[in-house]
Amino acid sequence: MGTELRHLVASAVEAARLHAGVSFIELSERAGIAPAALTDLLEERADFTMEDLAGIATVLGVPVTWLLPCAP
Repeated sequence: MGTELRHLVASAVEAARLHAGVSFIELSERAGIAPAALTDLLEERADFTMEDLAGIATVLGVPVTWLLPCAP
């Protein structure tokens, strides 16, 4: 995953988390992603997997496609 894509996905996840009113810890626990790993994802130091995104989308109650940037 490139730097720009990593930034776009992390931003979308954070925006969706805030909109849903879900705390960082709640997202971590319910999505099954360790807090340190979720921090790395949101701070763009690691790439999201499809499993990460599917779990996050489920917790936030949004389609996984909402967390992905649109193709040009």
